[in-house]
Amino acid sequence: MSEKEGYLGDRTTEQRYSRRRIVAGAGGIVGAGILGAGVQTQIVRSQEAPPSGTDTDVYAEGCEDVDHWELTLEEANEDWSARADPSLYCSVPCSLTDTDNVAIGQQVRIGNGTGEFENAVYTVASEHETDETLWLTASGLDRIDASDSETVTLGSSAIHPSYNTRQGGELNDEYVEYLVNGDDGGDGNDVVVLAPHGGYIEYGTDFQAERVAESIGATGWICSGFNAGGGGFDRWHTYSTEIHRRSFPELDSLLEQEFEWGVAFHGYSNGEILVGGTADESDKAIVVEAIEDLLPDQTVTVVERDATEYTGANPENVLNDLAPIGQTIQIEQPTDVRESDWSVVADGVVDALETIRG
Repeated sequence: MSEKEGYLGDRTTEQRYSRRRIVAGAGGIVGAGILGAGVQTQIVRSQEAPPSGTDTDVYAEGCEDVDHWELTLEEANEDWSARADPSLYCSVPCSLTDTDNVAIGQQVRIGNGTGEFENAVYTVASEHETDETLWLTASGLDRIDASDSETVTLGSSAIHPSYNTRQGGELNDEYVEYLVNGDDGGDGNDVVVLAPHGGYIEYGTDFQAERVAESIGATGWICSGFNAGGGGFDRWHTYSTEIHRRSFPELDSLLEQEFEWGVAFHGYSNGEILVGGTADESDKAIVVEAIEDLLPDQTVTVVERDATEYTGANPENVLNDLAPIGQTIQIEQPTDVRESDWSVVADGVVDALETIRG
């Protein structure tokens, strides 16, 4: 999902596939160093007892070097009206941005250890002068069942630093980032394949990215999120146009490389498969035909680059950061396709790439 706005995700799918959390985090996290002389923002360290009613461990056990801070929530007057959904954003103290602990635009993790979501991912939309407060809108507070003046923990990493596989994310009810490197004997080492919303955020897309990467010897970048009882989308989703490199270390490393082609798999709630991206119409038509050959009863449609939704053509889309404008393809798919025919669509994309790349 990239420029899509206001989409709430496939909650029934998430509920159907989510599994019981079987590993509970109990270890502490060592906080960052002092933010600077005179700064009053509190820094929590593992040996310090947290304030009553809070849980400083927003990443579960085993993460001794993750920066985190305890802050007091304040309901924001800002509605961040330029954003698709104000519940996904926060404002942090200038003491964090001035010392480069947190940057405007990056994703962070916020939680109080209670409620349906123990913590969730937010994007930093702005900064403010009050050192000890963290601003969320009313809907942003509701995401983690928090209230004004409550103490919560802000963590500097969106993904869990200790897990680097889909299985690790699923077994621990977590949000993970990992790379898939295809067979060295393949001819696709100049292709990058993305699934920014895998797991139960947009089910099936991570399987697709892995299948394509392994089939052609490409590099796959995948994020997968899970939440027991459903709600993976609401807890972990970040718009593709806002994914920040400092929040995802594996992505950061890939952005130093040069890829010739990029493909991204996404899910949405409409009934047809959409083929977008910045590629020429003729190239996108090849993708459409390849998928239709394998799924003759499924409607597959090209999305024009100037369409208002689902285009994948925004220059700020992470797909278009990794591969050149004019050589990116984005696939949007309905729920039933991602559940039943995810591998077929992936194979169609493999066939199309072989034709396009000669």
